[in-house]
Amino acid sequence: MNISPIARADLSDALPDTRSTLRLAGLEGPVTIYRDDIGIPHLRAETPHDAFFGQGFVHAQDRLWQMEYDRRRALGRWSELVGRGGLAVDVQMRRFQIAASLAPDLAALGAEARAMLEAFSDGVNAYLGTGQRLPVEFGLVGARPEPWRPADSLAVFKVRHILMGVWEYKIWMAKLLRLLGPEQTARLHPGYGLGQLVVLPPGAQFQGPLLDGLKTLAEGVRHLTDLGEVVDAGSNNWVVGGEKTASGAPLMAGDPHRALEVPNVYYQNHVACPEFDVIGFSFPGLPGFPHFGHNAHVAWCITHGQADYQDIFIERFHPDRPGKYLVGEEWRAAEISREEILVKGEAPVSLEVYRTHHGPVIGGDPTRGDALAFRYTATATPNRTMDAVRAMLTARNAD
Repeated sequence: MNISPIARADLSDALPDTRSTLRLAGLEGPVTIYRDDIGIPHLRAETPHDAFFGQGFVHAQDRLWQMEYDRRRALGRWSELVGRGGLAVDVQMRRFQIAASLAPDLAALGAEARAMLEAFSDGVNAYLGTGQRLPVEFGLVGARPEPWRPADSLAVFKVRHILMGVWEYKIWMAKLLRLLGPEQTARLHPGYGLGQLVVLPPGAQFQGPLLDGLKTLAEGVRHLTDLGEVVDAGSNNWVVGGEKTASGAPLMAGDPHRALEVPNVYYQNHVACPEFDVIGFSFPGLPGFPHFGHNAHVAWCITHGQADYQDIFIERFHPDRPGKYLVGEEWRAAEISREEILVKGEAPVSLEVYRTHHGPVIGGDPTRGDALAFRYTATATPNRTMDAVRAMLTARNAD
Protein backbone atom coordinates (compact mmCIF):
# COMPACT_ATOMS: atom_id res chain seq x y z
CA MET A 1 0.00 0.00 0.00
CA ASN A 2 1.38 3.39 -1.00
CA ILE A 3 0.83 6.25 1.43
CA SER A 4 1.52 9.82 0.44
CA PRO A 5 3.36 12.02 2.95
CA ILE A 6 1.33 14.54 4.92
CA ALA A 7 2.33 18.16 4.49
CA ARG A 8 1.54 21.04 6.82
CA ALA A 9 -0.90 22.31 4.22
CA ASP A 10 -2.83 19.03 4.34
CA LEU A 11 -3.35 19.48 8.06
CA SER A 12 -4.31 23.15 7.91
CA ASP A 13 -6.67 22.58 4.98
CA ALA A 14 -8.50 19.93 7.00
CA LEU A 15 -9.29 22.31 9.86
CA PRO A 16 -13.02 23.10 10.06
CA ASP A 17 -14.46 26.46 9.13
CA THR A 18 -15.54 27.94 12.46
CA ARG A 19 -16.24 31.51 11.29
CA SER A 20 -18.85 31.33 8.53
CA THR A 21 -22.62 31.61 8.89
CA LEU A 22 -24.32 28.49 7.54
CA ARG A 23 -27.92 27.78 6.58
CA LEU A 24 -28.68 24.16 7.42
CA ALA A 25 -31.85 22.20 6.83
CA GLY A 26 -33.40 20.64 9.91
CA LEU A 27 -32.91 23.45 12.42
CA GLU A 28 -35.89 24.97 14.21
CA GLY A 29 -34.18 28.31 14.85
CA PRO A 30 -30.79 30.01 14.99
CA VAL A 31 -27.84 28.35 16.75
CA THR A 32 -24.81 30.34 17.84
CA ILE A 33 -21.43 28.62 18.32
CA TYR A 34 -18.67 30.62 19.99
CA ARG A 35 -15.12 29.26 20.20
CA ASP A 36 -13.05 30.45 23.14
CA ASP A 37 -9.29 31.08 23.07
CA ILE A 38 -8.43 27.37 23.27
CA GLY A 39 -11.04 26.25 20.76
CA ILE A 40 -13.73 24.92 23.11
CA PRO A 41 -17.17 25.39 21.48
CA HIS A 42 -19.90 27.17 23.46
CA LEU A 43 -23.25 26.55 21.80
CA ARG A 44 -26.57 28.31 22.42
CA ALA A 45 -29.86 27.29 20.80
CA GLU A 46 -33.54 28.10 21.28
CA THR A 47 -34.78 24.49 21.61
CA PRO A 48 -33.36 21.19 22.92
CA HIS A 49 -33.58 19.75 19.41
CA ASP A 50 -31.34 22.48 18.03
CA ALA A 51 -28.98 22.20 21.00
CA PHE A 52 -28.33 18.52 20.28
CA PHE A 53 -28.22 19.20 16.52
CA GLY A 54 -25.51 21.78 17.19
CA GLN A 55 -23.66 19.42 19.51
CA GLY A 56 -23.54 16.79 16.77
CA PHE A 57 -22.28 19.43 14.35
CA VAL A 58 -19.34 20.54 16.54
CA HIS A 59 -18.43 16.95 17.41
CA ALA A 60 -18.13 16.23 13.69
CA GLN A 61 -16.16 19.44 13.13
CA ASP A 62 -13.53 18.52 15.69
CA ARG A 63 -13.51 14.73 16.12
CA LEU A 64 -14.96 13.10 12.99
CA TRP A 65 -12.12 10.63 12.50
CA GLN A 66 -12.22 9.59 16.16
CA MET A 67 -15.98 9.05 15.84
CA GLU A 68 -15.45 6.88 12.77
CA TYR A 69 -12.74 4.91 14.58
CA ASP A 70 -14.98 4.15 17.56
CA ARG A 71 -18.00 3.32 15.44
CA ARG A 72 -16.09 0.85 13.27
CA ARG A 73 -14.38 -0.74 16.27
CA ALA A 74 -17.71 -1.27 18.01
CA LEU A 75 -19.30 -2.83 14.92
CA GLY A 76 -16.28 -5.01 14.10
CA ARG A 77 -15.52 -3.12 10.88
CA TRP A 78 -12.11 -1.60 11.58
CA SER A 79 -10.30 -3.96 9.20
CA GLU A 80 -12.23 -2.44 6.30
CA LEU A 81 -10.06 0.66 6.68
CA VAL A 82 -6.73 -0.56 8.07
CA GLY A 83 -6.40 -4.12 6.79
CA ARG A 84 -5.22 -7.16 8.73
CA GLY A 85 -3.90 -5.00 11.57
CA GLY A 86 -7.49 -4.40 12.67
CA LEU A 87 -8.64 -8.01 12.47
CA ALA A 88 -8.04 -8.98 16.10
CA VAL A 89 -10.15 -6.03 17.29
CA ASP A 90 -12.92 -6.89 14.82
CA VAL A 91 -13.03 -10.53 15.91
CA GLN A 92 -13.26 -9.52 19.56
CA MET A 93 -16.04 -7.00 18.97
CA ARG A 94 -18.03 -9.35 16.73
CA ARG A 95 -17.90 -11.88 19.55
CA PHE A 96 -19.12 -9.27 22.05
CA GLN A 97 -22.10 -8.75 19.68
CA ILE A 98 -22.40 -5.03 20.38
CA ALA A 99 -24.11 -4.46 17.03
CA ALA A 100 -26.93 -6.88 17.86
CA SER A 101 -27.69 -5.01 21.10
CA LEU A 102 -28.30 -1.59 19.54
CA ALA A 103 -31.80 -1.99 18.06
CA PRO A 104 -33.30 -3.29 21.35
CA ASP A 105 -31.69 -0.36 23.16
CA LEU A 106 -33.22 2.20 20.82
CA ALA A 107 -36.64 0.58 21.09
CA ALA A 108 -36.52 0.68 24.91
CA LEU A 109 -35.55 4.36 25.21
CA GLY A 110 -38.02 7.09 26.08
CA ALA A 111 -39.11 9.71 23.56
CA GLU A 112 -36.77 12.43 24.86
CA ALA A 113 -33.67 10.25 24.67
CA ARG A 114 -34.53 9.06 21.16
CA ALA A 115 -35.14 12.66 20.06
CA MET A 116 -31.75 13.64 21.53
CA LEU A 117 -29.97 10.89 19.58
CA GLU A 118 -31.81 11.70 16.35
CA ALA A 119 -31.09 15.44 16.57
CA PHE A 120 -27.43 14.76 17.33
CA SER A 121 -27.18 12.43 14.31
CA ASP A 122 -28.83 15.05 12.11
CA GLY A 123 -26.21 17.56 13.24
CA VAL A 124 -23.36 15.20 12.38
CA ASN A 125 -24.85 14.53 8.95
CA ALA A 126 -25.43 18.25 8.41
CA TYR A 127 -21.72 18.78 8.83
CA LEU A 128 -20.97 15.97 6.37
CA GLY A 129 -23.25 17.75 3.92
CA THR A 130 -21.36 21.05 4.08
CA GLY A 131 -18.68 19.70 1.76
CA GLN A 132 -15.83 20.77 4.01
CA ARG A 133 -12.53 18.92 3.83
CA LEU A 134 -12.39 15.68 5.79
CA PRO A 135 -9.72 14.91 8.41
CA VAL A 136 -6.49 13.75 6.78
CA GLU A 137 -6.89 10.20 8.13
CA PHE A 138 -9.76 9.55 5.72
CA GLY A 139 -7.42 10.35 2.84
CA LEU A 140 -4.75 8.03 4.22
CA VAL A 141 -7.11 5.05 4.22
CA GLY A 142 -9.00 6.09 1.09
CA ALA A 143 -12.44 6.22 2.69
CA ARG A 144 -15.33 8.56 3.35
CA PRO A 145 -17.52 8.55 6.49
CA GLU A 146 -20.90 6.90 6.23
CA PRO A 147 -23.98 8.81 7.46
CA TRP A 148 -24.29 8.87 11.24
CA ARG A 149 -27.19 6.98 12.86
CA PRO A 150 -28.60 7.18 16.40
CA ALA A 151 -27.47 3.58 16.92
CA ASP A 152 -23.89 4.63 16.15
CA SER A 153 -23.85 6.85 19.24
CA LEU A 154 -24.91 3.89 21.37
CA ALA A 155 -22.16 1.80 19.78
CA VAL A 156 -19.54 4.43 20.64
CA PHE A 157 -20.70 4.48 24.26
CA LYS A 158 -20.50 0.70 24.56
CA VAL A 159 -17.10 0.27 22.93
CA ARG A 160 -15.71 2.88 25.34
CA HIS A 161 -17.03 0.96 28.35
CA ILE A 162 -17.01 -2.75 27.58
CA LEU A 163 -13.25 -3.07 28.12
CA MET A 164 -13.34 -1.00 31.32
CA GLY A 165 -15.39 -3.54 33.28
CA VAL A 166 -14.54 -6.25 35.77
CA TRP A 167 -14.42 -9.23 33.40
CA GLU A 168 -10.72 -8.70 32.69
CA TYR A 169 -9.99 -8.65 36.43
CA LYS A 170 -11.81 -11.95 36.76
CA ILE A 171 -9.75 -13.47 33.95
CA TRP A 172 -6.60 -12.16 35.63
CA MET A 173 -7.68 -13.89 38.84
CA ALA A 174 -8.22 -17.07 36.83
CA LYS A 175 -4.69 -16.82 35.42
CA LEU A 176 -3.35 -16.36 38.93
CA LEU A 177 -5.32 -19.42 40.07
CA ARG A 178 -3.89 -21.56 37.31
CA LEU A 179 -0.37 -20.48 38.23
CA LEU A 180 -0.50 -20.45 42.05
CA GLY A 181 -3.52 -22.50 43.09
CA PRO A 182 -6.43 -21.47 45.37
CA GLU A 183 -4.52 -21.27 48.67
CA GLN A 184 -1.74 -18.98 47.46
CA THR A 185 -4.19 -16.82 45.49
CA ALA A 186 -6.40 -16.44 48.57
CA ARG A 187 -3.34 -15.35 50.55
CA LEU A 188 -2.64 -12.57 48.02
CA HIS A 189 -6.35 -11.61 47.79
CA PRO A 190 -7.86 -12.31 51.19
CA GLY A 191 -11.26 -10.88 50.26
CA TYR A 192 -13.47 -9.13 52.82
CA GLY A 193 -12.61 -9.24 56.49
CA LEU A 194 -15.00 -9.05 59.42
CA GLY A 195 -16.71 -5.69 59.73
CA GLN A 196 -16.18 -4.60 56.12
CA LEU A 197 -19.15 -3.40 54.10
CA VAL A 198 -20.10 -5.69 51.22
CA VAL A 199 -22.57 -4.78 48.46
CA LEU A 200 -24.82 -7.74 47.66
CA PRO A 201 -27.79 -8.26 45.35
CA PRO A 202 -31.18 -8.01 47.12
CA GLY A 203 -31.84 -11.13 49.17
CA ALA A 204 -28.31 -12.54 48.76
CA GLN A 205 -26.03 -13.55 51.60
CA PHE A 206 -22.25 -13.24 51.91
CA GLN A 207 -20.84 -16.75 51.79
CA GLY A 208 -17.65 -16.11 53.71
CA PRO A 209 -13.99 -16.70 52.80
CA LEU A 210 -12.75 -16.13 49.28
CA LEU A 211 -10.99 -19.49 49.29
CA ASP A 212 -14.19 -21.52 48.80
CA GLY A 213 -15.06 -19.64 45.62
CA LEU A 214 -11.51 -19.87 44.32
CA LYS A 215 -11.50 -23.66 44.63
CA THR A 216 -14.67 -23.85 42.55
CA LEU A 217 -13.28 -21.47 39.95
CA ALA A 218 -10.01 -23.36 39.75
CA GLU A 219 -11.83 -26.52 38.66
CA GLY A 220 -13.09 -24.75 35.57
CA VAL A 221 -10.01 -22.64 34.90
CA ARG A 222 -7.72 -25.65 34.55
CA HIS A 223 -9.46 -26.55 31.28
CA LEU A 224 -8.94 -23.17 29.66
CA THR A 225 -6.09 -22.30 27.35
CA ASP A 226 -5.44 -18.77 26.12
CA LEU A 227 -7.32 -16.18 28.18
CA GLY A 228 -5.91 -13.05 26.55
CA GLU A 229 -4.20 -10.05 28.09
CA VAL A 230 -5.52 -7.78 30.83
CA VAL A 231 -5.37 -3.99 30.80
CA ASP A 232 -4.76 -2.07 34.01
CA ALA A 233 -7.67 0.21 34.94
CA GLY A 234 -9.08 2.15 37.85
CA SER A 235 -10.05 5.63 38.98
CA ASN A 236 -10.77 7.79 42.00
CA ASN A 237 -12.68 10.92 42.92
CA TRP A 238 -12.99 13.30 45.84
CA VAL A 239 -14.91 16.32 47.11
CA VAL A 240 -13.75 19.26 49.26
CA GLY A 241 -16.56 20.83 51.26
CA GLY A 242 -17.36 24.52 50.88
CA GLU A 243 -16.19 25.31 54.40
CA LYS A 244 -12.63 24.46 53.27
CA THR A 245 -12.54 26.46 50.01
CA ALA A 246 -11.86 30.15 49.36
CA SER A 247 -15.09 30.52 47.39
CA GLY A 248 -17.29 28.77 49.93
CA ALA A 249 -18.45 26.41 47.19
CA PRO A 250 -17.49 22.74 47.12
CA LEU A 251 -14.86 21.42 44.72
CA MET A 252 -15.31 18.03 43.09
CA ALA A 253 -12.71 16.09 41.11
CA GLY A 254 -13.10 12.99 39.02
CA ASP A 255 -9.97 11.10 37.97
CA PRO A 256 -10.56 8.39 35.36
CA HIS A 257 -7.49 6.23 34.85
CA ARG A 258 -8.01 5.73 31.15
CA ALA A 259 -5.35 4.95 28.58
CA LEU A 260 -3.55 7.96 27.15
CA GLU A 261 -4.84 8.68 23.65
CA VAL A 262 -4.45 11.35 20.99
CA PRO A 263 -6.99 12.80 20.65
CA ASN A 264 -8.31 12.37 24.17
CA VAL A 265 -11.28 10.10 24.84
CA TYR A 266 -13.19 13.12 26.17
CA TYR A 267 -14.33 16.23 24.32
CA GLN A 268 -14.99 19.46 26.20
CA ASN A 269 -18.01 21.44 25.03
CA HIS A 270 -20.77 23.70 26.32
CA VAL A 271 -24.40 23.34 25.24
CA ALA A 272 -27.20 25.68 26.30
CA CYS A 273 -30.88 26.29 25.54
CA PRO A 274 -33.78 27.59 27.68
CA GLU A 275 -34.29 24.10 29.17
CA PHE A 276 -30.69 23.39 30.23
CA ASP A 277 -27.21 24.92 30.27
CA VAL A 278 -24.39 22.38 30.74
CA ILE A 279 -20.65 22.41 30.25
CA GLY A 280 -18.49 19.34 30.57
CA PHE A 281 -16.95 16.43 28.69
CA SER A 282 -18.64 14.24 26.10
CA PHE A 283 -17.50 11.16 24.26
CA PRO A 284 -17.02 12.20 20.62
CA GLY A 285 -20.05 10.82 18.79
CA LEU A 286 -22.37 10.84 21.82
CA PRO A 287 -24.78 13.60 22.89
CA GLY A 288 -24.98 14.91 26.44
CA PHE A 289 -22.34 14.75 29.17
CA PRO A 290 -22.45 11.26 30.70
CA HIS A 291 -19.22 11.34 32.73
CA PHE A 292 -18.26 14.90 33.67
CA GLY A 293 -20.26 18.10 33.68
CA HIS A 294 -22.21 20.68 35.59
CA ASN A 295 -25.19 22.96 35.21
CA ALA A 296 -26.12 25.89 37.46
CA HIS A 297 -27.31 23.55 40.25
CA VAL A 298 -25.26 20.34 40.32
CA ALA A 299 -21.97 18.86 39.14
CA TRP A 300 -21.20 15.24 38.42
CA CYS A 301 -18.24 13.02 37.72
CA ILE A 302 -17.69 9.31 37.40
CA THR A 303 -15.28 6.91 39.02
CA HIS A 304 -14.85 3.21 38.44
CA GLY A 305 -16.34 1.56 41.53
CA GLN A 306 -15.59 -1.98 40.31
CA ALA A 307 -19.26 -2.91 40.48
CA ASP A 308 -19.86 -6.54 39.54
CA TYR A 309 -21.81 -5.93 36.32
CA GLN A 310 -19.89 -8.30 34.05
CA ASP A 311 -19.78 -12.07 34.48
CA ILE A 312 -17.69 -14.78 32.84
CA PHE A 313 -19.12 -18.31 32.52
CA ILE A 314 -17.06 -21.39 31.69
CA GLU A 315 -19.10 -23.40 29.20
CA ARG A 316 -18.43 -27.10 28.57
CA PHE A 317 -18.88 -27.87 24.87
CA HIS A 318 -19.31 -31.45 23.64
CA PRO A 319 -16.16 -32.73 21.89
CA ASP A 320 -18.11 -34.80 19.36
CA ARG A 321 -21.41 -32.93 18.94
CA PRO A 322 -20.62 -29.50 17.45
CA GLY A 323 -22.47 -26.58 19.02
CA LYS A 324 -23.77 -28.53 22.03
CA TYR A 325 -22.92 -27.27 25.52
CA LEU A 326 -23.73 -28.58 28.98
CA VAL A 327 -26.52 -27.05 31.08
CA GLY A 328 -26.92 -29.12 34.22
CA GLU A 329 -27.23 -32.67 32.90
CA GLU A 330 -28.53 -31.62 29.48
CA TRP A 331 -26.62 -30.89 26.27
CA ARG A 332 -28.17 -27.77 24.79
CA ALA A 333 -27.65 -26.27 21.31
CA ALA A 334 -25.82 -22.95 21.24
CA GLU A 335 -26.91 -20.20 18.88
CA ILE A 336 -24.39 -20.05 16.05
CA SER A 337 -24.18 -17.34 13.41
CA ARG A 338 -21.64 -16.85 10.67
CA GLU A 339 -20.26 -13.36 10.07
CA GLU A 340 -18.01 -12.02 7.36
CA ILE A 341 -15.32 -9.48 8.20
CA LEU A 342 -14.14 -7.41 5.26
CA VAL A 343 -10.37 -6.86 5.30
CA LYS A 344 -8.82 -4.13 3.19
CA GLY A 345 -6.53 -5.57 0.54
CA GLU A 346 -7.32 -9.18 1.42
CA ALA A 347 -10.07 -11.76 1.14
CA PRO A 348 -12.92 -11.53 3.67
CA VAL A 349 -12.57 -13.52 6.89
CA SER A 350 -15.42 -15.78 7.96
CA LEU A 351 -16.17 -16.02 11.68
CA GLU A 352 -18.51 -18.28 13.62
CA VAL A 353 -20.07 -16.48 16.59
CA TYR A 354 -21.50 -18.60 19.41
CA ARG A 355 -24.04 -17.63 22.04
CA THR A 356 -25.21 -19.62 25.06
CA HIS A 357 -28.05 -18.80 27.46
CA HIS A 358 -25.48 -16.88 29.49
CA GLY A 359 -24.38 -14.66 26.61
CA PRO A 360 -21.93 -14.49 23.70
CA VAL A 361 -18.82 -16.69 23.69
CA ILE A 362 -15.76 -14.42 23.75
CA GLY A 363 -12.90 -16.80 24.48
CA GLY A 364 -11.77 -20.39 24.27
CA ASP A 365 -12.75 -22.70 21.43
CA PRO A 366 -16.31 -24.12 21.32
CA THR A 367 -15.25 -26.62 18.65
CA ARG A 368 -12.60 -28.21 20.88
CA GLY A 369 -13.95 -28.10 24.43
CA ASP A 370 -14.36 -25.32 26.99
CA ALA A 371 -15.05 -21.68 26.21
CA LEU A 372 -15.91 -18.43 27.98
CA ALA A 373 -19.37 -16.85 27.76
CA PHE A 374 -19.82 -13.19 28.66
CA ARG A 375 -22.77 -11.49 30.32
CA TYR A 376 -22.84 -7.69 30.64
CA THR A 377 -25.67 -5.53 31.89
CA ALA A 378 -25.27 -3.17 28.91
CA THR A 379 -25.79 -5.92 26.31
CA ALA A 380 -27.69 -8.73 28.05
CA THR A 381 -30.95 -6.75 28.12
CA PRO A 382 -32.08 -3.46 26.53
CA ASN A 383 -29.97 -0.68 28.01
CA ARG A 384 -31.59 2.67 28.87
CA THR A 385 -28.54 4.66 29.92
CA MET A 386 -29.39 7.40 27.41
CA ASP A 387 -32.62 8.13 29.30
CA ALA A 388 -30.43 9.06 32.27
CA VAL A 389 -27.99 11.03 30.11
CA ARG A 390 -30.88 13.15 28.82
CA ALA A 391 -32.54 13.64 32.22
CA MET A 392 -29.38 14.61 34.11
CA LEU A 393 -29.00 17.78 32.04
CA THR A 394 -31.92 19.35 33.89
CA ALA A 395 -31.11 18.02 37.39
CA ARG A 396 -31.55 20.64 40.13
CA ASN A 397 -30.16 18.69 43.11
CA ALA A 398 -27.95 15.71 43.86
CA ASP A 399 -30.91 13.42 44.65
